[in-house]
Amino acid sequence: MQSLIDCSLDIVQVFQAVRDKDGNIVDFSWTANNKQAVEQNGDVIGKSLIQQNPGVISSGIFGRMVQVAETGVPQRYEQNYSFEQFRSQWFYQSIVKFQDGIISTTREITTIKMAEQQIIRSNNLLQSVFDSSLNTITVFEAVRNKNGEIIDFKYLLTNTLAKLTEGNDPFAQQYLQRHPEMNNTEHFENLKMVVETGNPAEWIFHYDLPGYDNWYKVKAVKIGDGVAVTADDITEQTMTTQEMLRMKDQLAQRITGKYHRIIESMDEGFCIIEVIFNKRKKAVDYRFLEVNAVFEKHTGLTDVIGKTMRELAADIEEEWIQIFGDVATTGIPSRFQHEAKPLNRTYDVYAFRIDEPDEHHVAILFNDMSVRRNNQVAT
Repeated sequence: MQSLIDCSLDIVQVFQAVRDKDGNIVDFSWTANNKQAVEQNGDVIGKSLIQQNPGVISSGIFGRMVQVAETGVPQRYEQNYSFEQFRSQWFYQSIVKFQDGIISTTREITTIKMAEQQIIRSNNLLQSVFDSSLNTITVFEAVRNKNGEIIDFKYLLTNTLAKLTEGNDPFAQQYLQRHPEMNNTEHFENLKMVVETGNPAEWIFHYDLPGYDNWYKVKAVKIGDGVAVTADDITEQTMTTQEMLRMKDQLAQRITGKYHRIIESMDEGFCIIEVIFNKRKKAVDYRFLEVNAVFEKHTGLTDVIGKTMRELAADIEEEWIQIFGDVATTGIPSRFQHEAKPLNRTYDVYAFRIDEPDEHHVAILFNDMSVRRNNQVAT
C-alpha cells in the first residue's frame, strides 16, 4: 500500500478507528501516510488524530470521518481549516471507508479559493454598483439563425430596476418571446445595428401600448456577440416638456390674437419689414412681412406682402432704407419725419427692431402728416 499512496501528488492519510468499550468511534490513529502527508504532519504513525489536530472536531472533519467509517458512504467536500499549524487554508478532501477506518485524500486549494473569492467579491461589488443605478441596465446575447442573422436576443444580466420593469428575472429568456410587439421596430433594429457594427448608439424610444405610455432615453454598446443597454425613463420629463410646449402654443395664440386685434384697431399705419443687406452689409431695400388694415389708406400701396419697397416704388428715397437699416443693425429705435416723394406723402414715423437681430426685422408705426397739413391749410 505504501508504494501505491506514495505515487499520489495529493496528501494521502490512512486512519484506524479508535473505539470505546461500547464500540463508538472516539478517535482515529494514523496507520500510513504518503510522502506529502509526512511533509505536512511529520512522523505521526500510531498517534492520536485528536491529540495532534484537535481542530478536526470543531471544524466538522472528525464527524465526517466517523460517518464514512460507520456508513461506508464516501464524502467529498471543500474545507477551510484554521487550526494548529494551518492559517486559514482551503482543502479539497475525499474520505472513503477502509477496513475499520478511512483513507483521506487532501489537496490544498487555497490559491484557487482565494482567486475564486476575489472574483465573487468583485462580482458582488459590480452587482451592487449595477443595482444602485437609477437606470434599467440589461445585457443581451444575440440569437442567430443558421445564416448568422440576428433574429432575437437572450437576457444574460439585468439589474434590480430592470427586473422590476420586466416584472421578474428574465434570465436566459428571449426578448421577442417576452415582447413580441417589439419585432421589426426601430428599437429592435437599433440593437441589432450596435451588435453588427460595434458602434455605440443613443435614441429615444416611445413604448406606447395599451396600459403603457412611457418614453426612454436608450444607450447601447456592443459586448461580445451581444449588447449592454441602459434605459433612462424620461416619461415625466417628456410629458412636462410637451405640456410646456402646449401651454406655450396656447399662450402664443392668445397673445397673437390680442396683438392682431390691437394692430387692426389702430388709426396709425403699421407694418413689419425685413431689411435687405448686400454683401458689404449695406441696407439696399426692405420687404414687407405684415401690414394692418389702414396701411393702404396711409400709403396708397396695395398687395404689398412679400414685395420689396423698390418693387413698389423704385425711386423711394435712400434715406428711408438707411434709417431702417440702422434700426435693424443697432437695435436703437428711431423717431423721425420724412417725405416719401413717390407716394406724394410725408410721414411721422417710429421704427424699432423686433425678433432676433440676425433676422433684421423692424416694426414701423406711422401717420400720414400730409392729411393733417392739408386740413390745416384748408382752415
